[in-house]
Amino acid sequence: MPLQAGLNRAGSSQRQKLNVVMEKLMKTLTPIAAALVFALSGTALAAGNTATQTQAGIGNSATATQSGPLTINNSIDQQQSGFFNNANATQSVQFGSSILQVQNGAGNSASSLQTFGANNSAMSMQTGIGNSSSTAQSVQLGSSIVHTQSGFGNHASTMQTAGFGNTSTIDQSGGFNHAYVNQFLSFGSNASVTQNGLGNHAKANQSGVAQNTTIGQQGAFNSATTTQLYGLNNDADIMQSGIANDADVIQGGFNNSVMGVQTGVANHLNVSQNGVGNLATSTQAGLLNHLYISQTGFNEVAVAAQTGIGNHGVISQ
Repeated sequence: MPLQAGLNRAGSSQRQKLNVVMEKLMKTLTPIAAALVFALSGTALAAGNTATQTQAGIGNSATATQSGPLTINNSIDQQQSGFFNNANATQSVQFGSSILQVQNGAGNSASSLQTFGANNSAMSMQTGIGNSSSTAQSVQLGSSIVHTQSGFGNHASTMQTAGFGNTSTIDQSGGFNHAYVNQFLSFGSNASVTQNGLGNHAKANQSGVAQNTTIGQQGAFNSATTTQLYGLNNDADIMQSGIANDADVIQGGFNNSVMGVQTGVANHLNVSQNGVGNLATSTQAGLLNHLYISQTGFNEVAVAAQTGIGNHGVISQ
């Protein structure tokens, strides 16, 4: 039966990922319990926090704030060299979390906020001119964010809200690239964005359990958006090389997979999945090709390849 086949196919992978998520949760809850005992014993003020600032150059600014009840054993490390860089880091109601901000160049900006959580980490590494990095973690346990940028005018933003065991990685080089990751009510999920070039745009939205998104862009003015809504063990991989290619992926359900590759100019890909164990793979090479894939069943497979100019394809399952 198609439904049973899809469920069987998903079962083993789901159990493995759920086991990993539960292990992360148990490791995180132990220090939280210790913090609560510490607070209830009569000491509710901030304690055991460390802040380090190192600056070399002209007109750099750094602010580190660690205060309030249950703000315990956290660290902030801010390093800046160059001209007129700005770093701002705040931790409140956190236990055992860390923020690292390193900037070299001119006019770079890094902002990190961590509140109501434990064992979280945020790292922003920037080299160049006018780059900006923004990280925010709220009601998170054991989650991590890494932003690495080199060049000019790049922007990276990650927001993690109400979850645990999530990871977000953004790596950008070039100019005026923009990347956004939003993980809300997400558990054990991973988002990775890599951009190299000029004016590329990537956005990953995740909610659910053990979701995975990978976006790779090389060239100029490419755009990729993935949305994974309240599902389990879905995977979206988008690779773009060229100019002004566009890809949009929406996934619901569980154990669905999308792999899209675009090479050339102004190709367009749109994939929608909502079911169990569906697979969609596509390859586009050329100019102005368009492909639309929709899957709502169980264990469906769609494979599409376009080469040339102005091809148009539609698959519905």
